Amino acid sequence: MISKRKIDKIGDILKEKESLDASDLNQLLEWRNSFSSTLDYYFSKLKVKIDKNDAILFARRLKRIESIQIKLKRFSTMRLSTLQDIAGLRVILKNEIGLNKAYTNLRVQSGKHKIKKVDDYHNRPKKDGYRGIHLIYQTENSILVEVQLRTELEHIWSTAVETYGELQQASFKTGEGDEKWKEFFKLLSSYFALKENSNPLEEHLKLSNKKILSNLKKYIRDLKVIEKLNAATNNVEVVLNKHNKTGRMGRYALVELDIKNSKTTVEIFNKKDVDKAIQIYTEKELGYKENDSKNIVFVNIDDIENIKKSFPNYFLDTHKLLEILSKIILNEF
Repeated sequence: MISKRKIDKIGDILKEKESLDASDLNQLLEWRNSFSSTLDYYFSKLKVKIDKNDAILFARRLKRIESIQIKLKRFSTMRLSTLQDIAGLRVILKNEIGLNKAYTNLRVQSGKHKIKKVDDYHNRPKKDGYRGIHLIYQTENSILVEVQLRTELEHIWSTAVETYGELQQASFKTGEGDEKWKEFFKLLSSYFALKENSNPLEEHLKLSNKKILSNLKKYIRDLKVIEKLNAATNNVEVVLNKHNKTGRMGRYALVELDIKNSKTTVEIFNKKDVDKAIQIYTEKELGYKENDSKNIVFVNIDDIENIKKSFPNYFLDTHKLLEILSKIILNEF
């Protein structure tokens, strides 16, 4: 078992350098990949605790090395051993009622795995417009696990931001990106919040609902959001490779997005092949580190049809967002 001290030392190196030596990298990968069994445990617990009639989907993933490095550089005082979302689970609820019910059920549960922290971005959105509720659990072995609860509208917003970031090769999460597009996404977030009887962004609190809507429409038209997203997305070729012979169901998937060639490859693995899946993920992840047009994520999911719903940004899929934006322009949403 790798010590916290060693992991934090590796984290300090990641903050200062672009790459690690072979020994440190292998230890980091071993540590990151060791969270896989914990993800499975929490996934099974979530499916029991949350009413399936309220949920659209359940998903989980291991955080990419590149994402780990970006986060450590953003927060210079953060220690790698305390990074709360190496193991991440996501539940998308149909609406705010389902979200609040799921949140209540998870908060009152008892057991050896305790809630260490709650970040309520649903009622107090981030400055960039991100909304949702994050619950951080700590296991008996001090492993941190993050459970994200989002409404469908919050999920559509968040994955749309990531999709546009992929297209522009800019990280909106870290403040990059065109200022006008960032303002569009903030207005859209506030409008979605109003639709869910929740709080808009702090900077929009003094604006009337009518003004938020009119400003949002103006940005949609001026930026030609619908036209640009429609032209750049939703035409990705999807290739499915199965490493098992048991049909549609799989426990793990590698999802690779090749923006340059408008292609997404999905590789499905059974539980017994998890070690093989993680090995392939690690090799490809390292190979893509210097390639801005390719991205990869390792996810645990039961039904392959839910992968696209869980991670639409890896398919450059903005269908639902475009449908909503068109209705907004026509005063139908």
